[in-house]
Amino acid sequence: MRPVVFDGQFGWLHPAAGPHGVVLCYPFGYDALCTYRGMRRLAERLAARGIAVLRFDYPGTGDSAGDASEPGRWRAWIDSITKAVALLRQSTGVERVSLCGLRLGGTLAALAAQQLGDVDGLVLLSPVLSGKNYQRELRAGYRQWLSMPAAMDCTPEPDTDEFVEAYGFRLYREALENLRAVDLRRDAAAPARRVLMLDSLDAARVDALAAHYREQGIEVERRGFDEYSKFMMESLDSEIPRAAFESVENWLAAGSGELATAARDADTHLSADDPQGHAVEAGVTETPVWIDGGRMFGIYCMPHASLVTTGGTPAVLMVNTGAVSRIGNARLGVRFARRLARQGIASLRVDLGGLGDSQPSLDTVTLDALYAQDGANDAACAARWLAARGHPGVVLLGICAGAYVGLYAGSREPAVTGAVLVNLQKFTWRNICDETGKPTVRVAAIGSTRSYLRSMCEPRKWLRVVKGQTGGWPVARELAARCASRLRATLADRIERITGLELGASEERRPFAALDARGVPTRLLYGVLDDGVEELEKYFGVRGARLRRLRRVKVSFREHMDHAILSASAQENVMSYFEDFYRSQFGEQPGAVADEPADSRDAGRSGRRARAAQWLARQARAFRLSGEA
Repeated sequence: MRPVVFDGQFGWLHPAAGPHGVVLCYPFGYDALCTYRGMRRLAERLAARGIAVLRFDYPGTGDSAGDASEPGRWRAWIDSITKAVALLRQSTGVERVSLCGLRLGGTLAALAAQQLGDVDGLVLLSPVLSGKNYQRELRAGYRQWLSMPAAMDCTPEPDTDEFVEAYGFRLYREALENLRAVDLRRDAAAPARRVLMLDSLDAARVDALAAHYREQGIEVERRGFDEYSKFMMESLDSEIPRAAFESVENWLAAGSGELATAARDADTHLSADDPQGHAVEAGVTETPVWIDGGRMFGIYCMPHASLVTTGGTPAVLMVNTGAVSRIGNARLGVRFARRLARQGIASLRVDLGGLGDSQPSLDTVTLDALYAQDGANDAACAARWLAARGHPGVVLLGICAGAYVGLYAGSREPAVTGAVLVNLQKFTWRNICDETGKPTVRVAAIGSTRSYLRSMCEPRKWLRVVKGQTGGWPVARELAARCASRLRATLADRIERITGLELGASEERRPFAALDARGVPTRLLYGVLDDGVEELEKYFGVRGARLRRLRRVKVSFREHMDHAILSASAQENVMSYFEDFYRSQFGEQPGAVADEPADSRDAGRSGRRARAAQWLARQARAFRLSGEA
């Protein structure tokens, strides 16, 4: 496969030698993140059967230029599919083209097919057939997410007609109005010569559409999609719908006549030595790059030369959040890379091995794989790649599992000169998955202690306990164990202060000590109710007190931050915090520590009374966890 760019849209071409080609049309937003690995695997399987495939990001989505909030998105999305068809024909010389779309991508594919008029086949995978129902579905999904512990402290988006919030992605008024007005029986009455429909969500509407197509003389095949729910799960848990994909492959292959062998694409990788940059906005250029001989893929985002300071500044390396591709939850990776470029800062958002579009291509990803040291080695390799391009250092940004990867990459890689690690949940990792990739132990017994203490103030929770609908003792035992663990860590901290002896947590402390020894400024940033705070306080005491003796390592807490950084407030929190940190360490005041209050820095020079007052202030702030540790 090889990256392609056309009219600002970024995509992937999977060449094959057959006469038939397929354009894959992604679903919208969070659905696209969940199914990214699966859609790539479908493209590869089709190419292996001699069917060339082009998959791409619509304007304002993924790695393409623009933003979803810009006017005219609905029309632009449909037009981008017709342009993708033209590119596929031009690049591969295929004689026939089919479209395959999932959810909203199926609806867009049908409309584009009607507009094109010469589409051979149309595959609709659980297409959106009712705009009103889809809007209600998105709103319901958002409300469900708000009720989860991971989102307890985030700021809810207003209930407005201007947009619909969907796990950090938004559909705006214009797109919503166009979607509500769509009637495929009217707007795409005869989209293709033949149609395959897989759906288990809206049987009545799908059956009615299938009947309508048959009345138009179209060859229609209707099947169920029982694997849909497991396919549309969070990216780590998303399962490849093998039966559905096999049906799609066989159906498309049956219309291809004699199949040719897949094209040899060993030499189709874009060479990192011969970059092909393209402008994504004024003053910002992005280049698809292969790293480590084509094993890892990334997008190198560069500012205009006039914005780069004399002597250069460190580049920013963004690693995957969990199993999500380089795009990031709610498109954070893309948005932040371009925001940094407008400030004169270059960045690389990279897919580590086995994730996104890097190699190898996998059917499944496990927790053990996300926390393996291979990921840290890959991040270190990407940092060296940036250093080889003349950047005087690399600043790592990692979230959740990406923070774990960044911690160990930074501790061993000389090219790393700074790190911001967000909602780091684990400091060490022991493999917990069985041969099928499923965890054999519960990753977390309950959520954050503070989230549970907050929920204990809700009368409805106690009513459920009184009615016997839920048990309180398991939670009470867990909270007691956590309290004891904190006390032990606090006692160890006091003993260390007096005697200088290091007690416990030596393995957890080791990567931080390595960063501190190399003089790498490192910041741990947590949401106040994040589960990772439990692990921090388990090993390093209240508010990570035992890390304070490491001069270059500091811990911060912020309100209104969900764990995966999906909400708009959480994203702004992370971006602004990182920018302040970067400026303080590598900007006008390289010696400053932006996130440490001035009174804390002065306290060390004051007398015993001032130190006592400072200690009392820290203990008081420990109850609300906002500010700097």
